[in-house]
Order: sequence, then structure tokens, then C-alpha cells
Amino acid sequence: MLGAAAAALAISACGSGEHATYADNNGPGYVQVGQLNYQIQVSRELNPYDTDEDKWYLEGFTKSQLKLSPLDEFFGVSLQVYNWSHTAATPTPTDRFFISDTLGDKFVPMTNPNPNPYTYVPQSIPAGGQYPAISSDAYSTWSGGEFLIFKVPYADLPNRPFVLHIVDDQDPAKQSQIELDV
Repeated sequence: MLGAAAAALAISACGSGEHATYADNNGPGYVQVGQLNYQIQVSRELNPYDTDEDKWYLEGFTKSQLKLSPLDEFFGVSLQVYNWSHTAATPTPTDRFFISDTLGDKFVPMTNPNPNPYTYVPQSIPAGGQYPAISSDAYSTWSGGEFLIFKVPYADLPNRPFVLHIVDDQDPAKQSQIELDV
């Protein structure tokens, strides 16, 4: 009985919480990297021909970046970042991310040369603050976060779950991971 309680405690330390480093896609899924906590709002395929919504997430990318081979798709990850500390420090979220699949393939987000209001662009976050700010356009959308945009081959979609790796800028050996829903 004592062994089962210890195992449950060890497993719960990995889950979503203030100091977690791994979260599945079944709940709120907060993970910590450095002094900040990250949460995925939604992850999904993006349709560049959707003029009602998805086109806005892709605005600002160059024509060559927006060219998709017939074998690829855009994949968006909307996230929020929180500074739950009570210190005067205003840390800046990382800009180092990648997605991996079950076969070990890795995908890095595209860099938007002309960021739109929904593009993830790290900004310092004061104590008790969050990114994007509650008053922002990105927060007011249904996803409530800012997007990382990836190009992913269709052939990799069956290799799920995808995992978003959030790499610590100060120590690249440290990273947290969140399973993504596709």
C-alpha cells in the first residue's frame, strides 16, 4: 500500500502543475520552463484557404514560406505563458520550440518576418502576468493564445502523439513537453 502511494505521488509530480515538466493533452496541461508556466490552448491543422479564421494566423509570412508542397500542411499550436512568481523579475518566455512524433521526426516553427497579432513573439511578463495579455487580440479569439506555425508532412500525422518540446533558453538541456492533439 505504501509503495502504491509513493508511485502515485511520483507520477503526479510529472503531470500538469506549477512545477511539472510533462503534460498530456487531456487536461489543463501546465508545464514549467525556467520561471514561467506554459499551457497549450489548442493544436490543429490550419487551412490557408480558410478566409474566415486561419488566414489571419498565417498573415505576415512570405509567399515562399506559405508555399506548401502537396505532401505538407500547416499545423498551429496556440499557447499562453504565465508568470506565477511574486518577484520583481520580468522573465521573457523562450523562443525555442520543436515538435517530435513517435518516430523521432522533429519540426521547428516557422519564423514570421512580419508578425501579426496572433503570432507568438516572446515578451517579458511581470509577476502575476500572462502572455498574451487579456486585452490583446490573440487572447480575445476562441483559442485565447498566440500561435506557433509549423509545416508538417501529412505522412507524419499517423505518428502520434505529437509532443511540443519547450526548451529553456538558459539551459538547453532542460525542457518541458506537452502532448498535442491532432
